[in-house]
Amino acid sequence: MNAPIIFCHYGASPYLPYVLKCAKLSNPDKRIILLGDERNKELVEECGVEHRFFEDFNNGEKIETFDRVYRLIQGKDHAHFKGGRDWVNFVFKRWFFVFNFVRQEGVESFWHFDSDTMILDRLDHHEAKFKGYDCTEQCQGICMNGYISGPDVVRGYLDKINTIFQREEYLKSQQEEFDKIHPLYAFTEMRAYEIYKTEERLKTIRLSTIIDRATFDDCIIDEDDRVMESLPYGRKVKKVYLCPDGRFYCCEKGTSLLVRMNSLNLSCVPVYIFEGVLSHQQVFVQSKTRIDPDLNRMKTLANLGAPLKVMVRTRVKRIAQRIGFIPQWAKKYNF
Repeated sequence: MNAPIIFCHYGASPYLPYVLKCAKLSNPDKRIILLGDERNKELVEECGVEHRFFEDFNNGEKIETFDRVYRLIQGKDHAHFKGGRDWVNFVFKRWFFVFNFVRQEGVESFWHFDSDTMILDRLDHHEAKFKGYDCTEQCQGICMNGYISGPDVVRGYLDKINTIFQREEYLKSQQEEFDKIHPLYAFTEMRAYEIYKTEERLKTIRLSTIIDRATFDDCIIDEDDRVMESLPYGRKVKKVYLCPDGRFYCCEKGTSLLVRMNSLNLSCVPVYIFEGVLSHQQVFVQSKTRIDPDLNRMKTLANLGAPLKVMVRTRVKRIAQRIGFIPQWAKKYNF
C-alpha cells in the first residue's frame, strides 16, 4: 500500500495552505490527509487534500484512559494555551487521533509530519531506506515523526503515555524540575517518546540522517552541522540554496559538501518563507532537466526578501523586548 501522509492541525494558520499545496505538488500520487477542525476544513479542501475531523476519532478505550489520567505538568512561565486550545494536551492527543484513523482506514505504514513542514520530494522514493525500522524520529531524536512502520508502533506509544501519567513519582520529579530549573518547560509527548523508545527498545533512525547525500530537515532554525545565514530581519536559519531546477540544498560545515533537502521544517519563520519555498517547488515539478548544483548560480532563503510589514513587526517587537513590554499582537510573531 502506498503509505499516506498525515498532518494534524487545529485552526487556520496562514502557513497551512502552503504546506498542504507543497505536499500535494511533490507527492501527487499519495493520499494526503489533514486531521483538523471546522476552522480549517474549507481551507484544506481548497488545497485538494482530504480533511477529517478530530472529533470523529476522539473515542475508544485508550482515549478514555488518557482523558482520565492526563494532567498538565509545566513550569510557571510555560504558555500551554495556544491558538485557543490547550497545546500540551493536543500534542499528546493527536497521536490517539492518528491511531484511531489508521486503524479505521486499514492503513499500515504512513508518514506523519508537523504541520509547518514543507515536503519537497516524492516520499515513496525514500521508504525503502526506513523499512527495517519501527519508526523514524525528529527533534534531535526526541520525537516520533516521519515514517511510521505501522499501527502497532503507535499503539505501544499510546499505552506508554497512559502508563507514564500514572507514575506518580516520575510526574512529581518532572514538576520539581520545572519549578526549580526549567520554568519555561513542560512535560510533553517528546519526553514520553524518549521513555517509550528506551523501555521498549524501539529500532529507530533519525530522519535527519544523511543517506545518498540527501536528508530531511529537523528544524530550519537549528544548525544541525549545516552552514547558517541570517534572514533580512535577523533570524538565523540554515542556509538553504535554491537550485535553478527547483531542488533545495544545504551545505555541511567543515566539508562544504552539498546535501539535498527532502523537507524543510519552517517553524518560527514568517509566511513569506513558506510562499517562497512553494514557488520554488513549482519550478521543480515543472522542470524536465536536472541541473548540477552550483553555489554561484543559486539564491538562498535570505534572497527571498522580507516584506516591509515583517521588518516593521520585528523592529517593534525587539524594541518592546528591550523596554520589557511586548504588545499582545506581537506575541504571536515568533521571529
